[in-house]
Amino acid sequence: MKNARPSKVNVTDQFEHSHKFNCKVPICSGMIIKFSLINLEEKMEKLKKMLQLFSFVMILGMLLSGATQAELIIWVGENGANMVDSLGVPTDQGFIDLLEGAGYTVQTEYMTMQGAPLTTEQFDILESGDLIIISRTTSSGSYIDPAGWNSISKPIIVNSVYIIRSSRWQWFNTGDLINNGRSGAPALKAEIPDHPIFTGVTPDADGLYYPLDPAIGCGNTSFFNWAEAGDDGIIIATSVTPDTLGAVEGAVGIVYWPVEATFYPETDQFAGGPRLLLPCGTQEDAGICPKQGLYNLTPVGDQLFLNSVAWMLGKEVGVEANPTVTPADFKLAQNFPNPFNPSTTIEFSLPTATTAKLSVYNMLGQKVVTLADRSYQPGTYTGTWDGLDSSGRIVESGVYLYKLEAENFSLIKKMLLIK
Repeated sequence: MKNARPSKVNVTDQFEHSHKFNCKVPICSGMIIKFSLINLEEKMEKLKKMLQLFSFVMILGMLLSGATQAELIIWVGENGANMVDSLGVPTDQGFIDLLEGAGYTVQTEYMTMQGAPLTTEQFDILESGDLIIISRTTSSGSYIDPAGWNSISKPIIVNSVYIIRSSRWQWFNTGDLINNGRSGAPALKAEIPDHPIFTGVTPDADGLYYPLDPAIGCGNTSFFNWAEAGDDGIIIATSVTPDTLGAVEGAVGIVYWPVEATFYPETDQFAGGPRLLLPCGTQEDAGICPKQGLYNLTPVGDQLFLNSVAWMLGKEVGVEANPTVTPADFKLAQNFPNPFNPSTTIEFSLPTATTAKLSVYNMLGQKVVTLADRSYQPGTYTGTWDGLDSSGRIVESGVYLYKLEAENFSLIKKMLLIK
């Protein structure tokens, strides 16, 4: 039987009113809906309040999610026989704990990014993050797709030199490595001492940083026995190892390539996004150090690692924003602590979007270091000075000036460094 065609709606303006203001409206083939104007008004008012509450909750949820949403880090590693402890916990878990403790969201991809070429699904997962980190636990032979990996647009930090040598991703024109776990933990020498990666960490008397703990595993990881990074590579730090290793002077340690940089003249491989080499995680060496990629950072290494992550994510390292309330005026607060040793925090406020510069001067009016120089949105910011000049040298005790410059406005205050 065919469905009956719906009858036409018969609209009428004849209403029957009662003393209770009840209405009867004839519609749809004589069907009558009876309702109360009083009840209708009450229901409409309740509905209005419910909609307002719903809208408020939705907006609040969006604001909170936007305010608390952490950057997503895709952690690429392996958890095979040499990469887990006796309880099955990955040896590089310490790095993940460090990142999560700093407020990042970490998505682990163990054994899921192997193979060549990269599949569409793998590529999409990698591109979905804000940053990709390649763990020392990776076995480089499982990732031989230089064109695929190098084309990824998201920033990548690599902890393993094996995966970027000339026979793999071709970031370096060499396969010569300083990799014997017998050597102990190498130190790092800053080639760009005022680089944001070194914010908040102080070198020893020889100007060296010790990011790796010799008491953990072999205490070592692999470094290139190579002092070049192509025409476009920026060597941020070099490695310093025992002379008995026969390492070249100025062997690369931490190296950065900007977007579209060619890794070296003899290759056609280039950086599809920002790239950083930061060697860490223990080196497996023929059974001497059986736990490959074991977390092996010192407190200095922790800070270098987190600084590198923040910098690769485009964050200002050492200058943190607090834009919840728009300041009414330009303001430069007194540093804290004051006097200080070895570091102090400086807070400044900007009421409008502007380019601002925060610098430190000695009492002769000579610039010691620039802490910040960029465009800012309205808000309150904090910068940190660790008592180093622009060359990374420790300055003398005494009174220093710090100056905030923005538009046609400037403020100067004094601070005291004591040793």
